[in-house]
Amino acid sequence: MNSVSLSIAIIANLLQLGGKPQMLEESGPYLRYQMTENTTLEVYEKTDSVIVLMTACAPQCSSCVRVYNKEGQLIKTVEPPFQSIFPLATINKETGTIEWSDNDTWSYQSTL
Repeated sequence: MNSVSLSIAIIANLLQLGGKPQMLEESGPYLRYQMTENTTLEVYEKTDSVIVLMTACAPQCSSCVRVYNKEGQLIKTVEPPFQSIFPLATINKETGTIEWSDNDTWSYQSTL
C-alpha cells in the first residue's frame, strides 16, 4: 500500500465521515486534506508512525493531534505545550514537528 492510500485508509477508519476527503497538498511525507467545509486534516508519515492533525473552525479554529502506528492504532495524543481552549497547530512539512499557537482570543473579564 503506498503512502497516499495508507493515509486515506487511516483517515477513513479514524473519522468515519461521509463523503470523500479532498487532497489539497502533497509534499513528500506531508499531506493536507479538506474533510468538510470547516475541517482540515494534516498528515505526516514517519517510518513507523503517522501524525494526524485535525483543525476544525466553527468559527474559532482549534486543533488536535494524534499519533498512530501504520496499522491505524492510536499510539498517543499530543498536547500543546500550554493550556488553551483553542490551541491551534500545524505540521512543519520539512521536519514533521508540530508547531503550536494559542488561538484563544476570548476575553475572560467578569462583568459582575
